[in-house]
Amino acid sequence: MIALITIFELEKLTQTELEDLHLILLKLLMATEPNTADRRNILATLENIETVLGQKLVRQIGYYRV
Repeated sequence: MIALITIFELEKLTQTELEDLHLILLKLLMATEPNTADRRNILATLENIETVLGQKLVRQIGYYRV
């Protein structure tokens, strides 16, 4: 079974590690059956990775309110 990786765990990874993990999970996603726990965990982890990547981008360029 593929475990869900939390935002807390992902925040410890570098941008390159996050991008590599994202690609691996996309490949695994294609091999999963619909409506399975593995597929749900992969999808949730992909969402968490995208959230963390977005947070890292905001930290790099700074956040400016308009």
